[in-house]
Formats: sequence, structure tokens, C-alpha cells
Amino acid sequence: MMFPAVLQKQDRVSSKVSDKFDEINSMPTGDQRKHRKHPRVPTSNLISLNLYDEEGRLLNHSMAKALNVSQGGIQIETAIMIKSDRISLMSADTENKLVEVKGRVRYSRENEYGMFETGISFEGTDDEKIEFAKKLVMVFHRRKKGLLEAVNQ
Repeated sequence: MMFPAVLQKQDRVSSKVSDKFDEINSMPTGDQRKHRKHPRVPTSNLISLNLYDEEGRLLNHSMAKALNVSQGGIQIETAIMIKSDRISLMSADTENKLVEVKGRVRYSRENEYGMFETGISFEGTDDEKIEFAKKLVMVFHRRKKGLLEAVNQ
């Protein structure tokens, strides 16, 4: 059972993440690609991947680093090219519970460092997509804040 103070803090953090998405959504597009439905938020989370064939059979399991996330998708970096069309993404939330979303690979290309950047659009309900993106951003900001506090001590 969680203490009321912890629940209140989680609500405040969740509210701040929602506010950040709202703030980004209201920004002028500037250098963002005009075809994007949702703006991207920079992140750096560890992601577990399951890759599937058209019949839903597991082809491979791998790890990735999330580069950025939006309400509609994510860009990841891997050591291998993602050749599967269907993918499942998993990560731990702030309570170390697994969160998962399914997606479709839109592209996978090698970058200048020999790694592969892959764009994935989320599948599922809008609530599922937004919840996954919010939790990634919350974890990223909590870890970033913890590192800054540790450096400043």
C-alpha cells in the first residue's frame, strides 16, 4: 500500500508531464517536421524489444535506447537494424513496474556512428499510447533529477 504523500507526489509528477506535453503541443513547429502529428520529447531510456513476424511469432529480442518519444511514437537506437515490421516495447516505470506498448516499425537506418535509428508508431488506444510516453518521460526526468542532485552534493 502506498502512503498518501507518495500518491500526491506521483499525481504532481504526472500532472507536470502532462503539462510538458501540452506546452510542447502549443509551441510553434519551428524545426519540427510539419507532417508530425505530435511533437517529440528528448529522452534516454533503456527499452526492451520483442520483434514479431506477420503471424505474431517471436523473431528476436533486443535492447534499445529511446532517443525521443511522442504521444504517437518513439525513435530508438539499437546496435542492430530492425528488420521486423511488428514490435513490442517494454520499459520500467517509476515504480519499477513494466509498461508495454505495441508498434509498427516505420524505418530503420544506420547513423553516422554505426548504430541504427528506428522510428516506431505506437498501436493501441490513445490512452495506452499516451500512458507509455508519459511514463518514459517521467522516468527520464526522475533519473536526470537524481543525477543532478547527486552531482550537486
